[in-house]
Amino acid sequence: MEFQVRESEQAVFSKSYMLRMRLRLITQALGPMQQRNALCVGVIPAGLRARLLALGGDWSFVEDRAKLPFKDGTFDRVLLIDHLEWVADDYAFIAEAHRVLKTAGTLLVDADHVKSWTVWRPIRRLFGVADRDNERVREGYAAAGLFDILKDGFDVQETRTYSRFFLEATETISRLAIGALMGSEQFGESEQEQAERVGRRIYTIQSVAYPFFVLSSWLDWLLFFTRGYRLMAVARRRLWKPRRTPVLRDGRTLADATLNAKIGTATDF
Repeated sequence: MEFQVRESEQAVFSKSYMLRMRLRLITQALGPMQQRNALCVGVIPAGLRARLLALGGDWSFVEDRAKLPFKDGTFDRVLLIDHLEWVADDYAFIAEAHRVLKTAGTLLVDADHVKSWTVWRPIRRLFGVADRDNERVREGYAAAGLFDILKDGFDVQETRTYSRFFLEATETISRLAIGALMGSEQFGESEQEQAERVGRRIYTIQSVAYPFFVLSSWLDWLLFFTRGYRLMAVARRRLWKPRRTPVLRDGRTLADATLNAKIGTATDF
């Protein structure tokens, strides 16, 4: 089968359980997108970008930028996907997202979740299959830490963690397999031919791995009491006003006590 680069990217998405799960959660959080303007910030796979465009509305995409090149109050929705972990001044970037959002706009943040104990992230770093890990400013966020940089200009409505132990295990093994089979550039091979060859190999691995991802998602339900490796938060824009974080009598912040609501339900694909 001859793959064109774009066809390859779409095929890879169709067999990527993790990307499809992420799209499902994003879609639930955003609501209807018709006649709305949205900005997505971050380096995201082309297949996911295509699916976001298919939701409707007018979309803009930018990658690693400290300032957003848009006028005040441009967007109804701003998505920060795998981005804040690589931004040196995350508070200032949240202020930028606040600036380009409309008065009642919605901010969605999808980031790595900081856990006190993890297995798979150190393994990914050891084998060099962690995404842009050498450029990362911070490991990710706990719910309270994310609330801390959002609280001055946003009301956090919902948070959830997803992708628990078994899904992360399957994702790690899948990445290791892709890295092992990627291979070096072949003699006389053009850039497009290399992209097509890589796409075919990723598609093959993900096709084989897909049933294991489904099984892993079922096993993850048995660990409902644990926190996932990914953190997603939805916040509504309000007037920017610095405020102190209230502390309860037991020493917990309100973020620690309340930021545990789920955004929809991640179902099997």
